[in-house]
Amino acid sequence: MSALAQGIVHATVLAPDLAALCAAYQQQLSMQLQAQGTLEEADATLLGLPTLAGAPLAWLANSAGQPVLRVIEDPTATLIEPMFRHGWLSLEILVGDIDTLAAGLQPPFRVLGAPANLELSDAIRAAQVLGPAGELLYLTQIKAPVPPFDLPMTTDTVASTFIGVMTTPDRAASQTAWAALLGAPGWAFETKITVLNRAYGKPLEGRYPVAVVPMPGQCMVEIDQVDLPPRPAGRLAGVHSLALRLPGVADEQLQAAGWRRACAQSSDGWFGPAGEHIQLLR
Repeated sequence: MSALAQGIVHATVLAPDLAALCAAYQQQLSMQLQAQGTLEEADATLLGLPTLAGAPLAWLANSAGQPVLRVIEDPTATLIEPMFRHGWLSLEILVGDIDTLAAGLQPPFRVLGAPANLELSDAIRAAQVLGPAGELLYLTQIKAPVPPFDLPMTTDTVASTFIGVMTTPDRAASQTAWAALLGAPGWAFETKITVLNRAYGKPLEGRYPVAVVPMPGQCMVEIDQVDLPPRPAGRLAGVHSLALRLPGVADEQLQAAGWRRACAQSSDGWFGPAGEHIQLLR
């Protein structure tokens, strides 16, 4: 029996129109509709979404048949571009050929940044794409090892999310929380983030305080510090949660580092200091 996948196992997106999002991912990102159903009450509570119990949902699988995206329908969710709220900013998804994939994208996807090599390394080439529910995707091809980071590579059209990217008002606080969860301090540095500079109308060379914290399974979390107004009230469409499989960590340690439970009945759902939600797969 093969070992269970570690790190980021799947992501959850809230979509005002479930059918439209699933169709777009199937037709343009080579994903497969693996299952459909409704959100169980226990899962809704764990996600911090108790009033969405019974909502329609679907599971989308990647090119290898692995379920990597859970989509929950919420017609009342507010569409707001993720660059203008703290919490989850983007799913960074590993792909085999970013230039070919991006060239074929059409509405409802919107390419915000054409494929380009990252400032960090010419071995990383990515495009930024806004999806039909306001979810931001960094579609990323890794061409060669990039030490000291442990990054995966693939020949599949679309593999899986390997980095969760978030924005925070306080890099140090968020890095402390994630270091406690993942058992590694990570790295802090400054770098330009073109998609944010475009969104904010800033010079494209503008730089931001960033931290990267590694996790098992050749995955990471990226923490981008930006100044934004308070997060809008109510449920927001787009990326809601990442499901992680990690070595055990005590609840008291998480709470001391700035995490708070999504519900009192379970220690498997948590909100981070910037409002990002995670589900721990025990």
